[in-house]
Amino acid sequence: MHSFTRYAVLLLCGASLGLSSCKKDSSDDDATPEGDGIVTWTHNNVTYTDKITAGAVVDPGDKIFILAGSKDLNNVLSIPLLGLSAKGPGVYDLPKGSALNDYSVGSITLNGADGKSGATYTTLYGPNAINGTVTVTEFDKNAQKLSGTFSFTAGATPLGNGSGTQTVTNGSFSIHKFH
Repeated sequence: MHSFTRYAVLLLCGASLGLSSCKKDSSDDDATPEGDGIVTWTHNNVTYTDKITAGAVVDPGDKIFILAGSKDLNNVLSIPLLGLSAKGPGVYDLPKGSALNDYSVGSITLNGADGKSGATYTTLYGPNAINGTVTVTEFDKNAQKLSGTFSFTAGATPLGNGSGTQTVTNGSFSIHKFH
């Protein structure tokens, strides 16, 4: 899971750098950059909205990763959903388990903009048997559309920099392009 979080941070940093290096016409000053979708969530009473680096990565198996980050990339969100192609829209539990289990997982990395010192929290190490849910309201793999809501409580990953738990609430996603 730790290496995936690094991959997510690198992916988000690369997308941010790629989008920020584009030349901007003076007529585009008020335009909002278009990304692959939008992800919104609340953590520690702060609401984050990612329209630039938010997206979905399709795993060769039956897993899709929803990825997003705060503007400064100090809060990176990752939600791999297992069995999405087979099950389709519905409620996906985020259970307690281990990194060896192949579950749907909610995770957040805090203070991880440098890609190596952040504290990672995942639902696999949360306090309960079920530590959150993702409700998928729309999924069309061919049209590359994925939307829904989420919330979870995640525990610090073993041997990581964090301690205790972190709670993510009021999460929503609407993705219109997969990678």
